[in-house]
Amino acid sequence: KSTLLKILCGLEQPDCGTIFTQKLLRIGYLSQEDRFDDSATCLDILYQTAQKLDIDEAEQYNRVHALLSRAQFSDPHQPVRQLSGGWRKRLAICRALVSRPEVLVMDEPTNHLDIEGILWLEKLLNATTLPESPAAFLMVSHDRRFLENTINRVIELSSVYPEGSFQIRGTYADFLDKKADFLLQRQSLEERLANKVRRETEWLRRGPKARTTK
Repeated sequence: KSTLLKILCGLEQPDCGTIFTQKLLRIGYLSQEDRFDDSATCLDILYQTAQKLDIDEAEQYNRVHALLSRAQFSDPHQPVRQLSGGWRKRLAICRALVSRPEVLVMDEPTNHLDIEGILWLEKLLNATTLPESPAAFLMVSHDRRFLENTINRVIELSSVYPEGSFQIRGTYADFLDKKADFLLQRQSLEERLANKVRRETEWLRRGPKARTTK
């Protein structure tokens, strides 16, 4: 799953196939692992990303401080090495949002976040008026409650599906209902096919005279 997300973001090359994206689309990526220079401060981390963008110093300042404020960092000058796992994750999310991505790709975004942090992220993703909120996001997550509160489309990749994937538009609960219906239909189909195979096999095992009636 991590490799798939990296391929979608252009960080790794696929073995085959083609990725189609809109031209000039701004994509942000939140890795599952939060890697920082532990000697840097929270401000330093965001400025390192902001300075790579084609924006002036005033805009860099506004974005960095707005994100740290939005994420409720009480001391922007606090060294990263002093942050807990949850606050490191918040900082990683802020770093991914500095560029104001149109699509934010996230790999297990709730890892290390406490309840308050998860609620903060849910509010950020569901907001429609905040400049930091992406227009769309794509994520891999095992946090079912978080999925239920944030997403409106689910795609599951599995060889059990004829086309290799199963997708629905709706909440995670909607997905579970539709998946259960699909699996029941598939089980019914498999049972009918198994019965047909059994009847055909029994007929083939009969003698030539018995088979003439078929």
